[in-house]
Amino acid sequence: MIKKSSTYKSSGVDIEKANQIVKKIEKISSKNVRDEIINNVGGFASILDLKKLNYKDPLLLSSADGIGTKLKLAIECDSYEFLGFDLVGMCVNDLLAEGGEPLIFLDYFASSRIVEKNFIKIIKSINLACLESNCSLVGGETAEMPGMYKLNDFDIAGFSIGVVERENLASNKKVENNDIIIGLKSNGFHSNGYSLIRKIIKNKRIKLDQKPPYISKQITLGQDLLRPTKIYIKSILPLVKKGLVSSMSHITGGGIMDNLKRSLPSGMSAEIMSKSFESDDCFKWIAKVGNISSLEMIKTFNCGIGFIIIINQKNVAEVKKFLKKNKIDFFLLGNVKKNSNGQVNIKKLKPWF
Repeated sequence: MIKKSSTYKSSGVDIEKANQIVKKIEKISSKNVRDEIINNVGGFASILDLKKLNYKDPLLLSSADGIGTKLKLAIECDSYEFLGFDLVGMCVNDLLAEGGEPLIFLDYFASSRIVEKNFIKIIKSINLACLESNCSLVGGETAEMPGMYKLNDFDIAGFSIGVVERENLASNKKVENNDIIIGLKSNGFHSNGYSLIRKIIKNKRIKLDQKPPYISKQITLGQDLLRPTKIYIKSILPLVKKGLVSSMSHITGGGIMDNLKRSLPSGMSAEIMSKSFESDDCFKWIAKVGNISSLEMIKTFNCGIGFIIIINQKNVAEVKKFLKKNKIDFFLLGNVKKNSNGQVNIKKLKPWF
């Protein structure tokens, strides 16, 4: 009796199929290459020529992030077209919060098996998000790991490198008393708080294929909850390069409360007047159906504000002119004040929800 030999493919990992998919990825990303990228086909790493950036005193920035349990909703809804914007957005918006211009992006995709049609949709959306961020998708890793993941489950991580002139590095040390706090509108929940959202949906037996129970341009609730993370590079980077921004916050896990505090120096607080802003209906809905307190909402979700900048009063007119000219939705949220508690104080919170 001839024994059948073991192969990698017999364990559930198909190298040949993976190589074919990689070639398709290369075709997708090949049209999005910054001039500073050096061609290194067949190499083991991507290469960028720093001299071509023409920065005088550059600092390199790095960021890594994922999408979290929003992936579970995407799998349940069989919708993958916008996940790349979540992945890239979570990374490049973090770079931007330090004043950084994104240069390159890499992804890591792991699953029990690669479903090609879904995987290609995700890669295409990653590439489109990189185009939106003006950075190059220069590589990544695709891993089939049977036994580590359930049949349809997968995970994605992103990694990005950026650059900033030393003098334009955003820092809470630049923040002064009476500086102005400006919030930029989010596109729904972005990529945070989905463990709580999914728990509420499960406990309340809410159907994702139903019509959104609030005003929405989307056909189903699932589609609305999967709206992509907004990328703020084009909205804010030109202001950074002009030296008009002191400090910034990307509103992710921890919500407005925790993230804004990170942008404040010791001995100063953020005084936010909520009457100047009303949260989107999706946040009002989740707060009501989930019986979530106002304090818990602003500690968990972005509540309609995806990015915050702090600017000196002398720069307000120029910043507002730029934002209005480029049709960027923003809100004057409040001021920075000298205060020993170093907190985010939100007055008249109730109208938000």
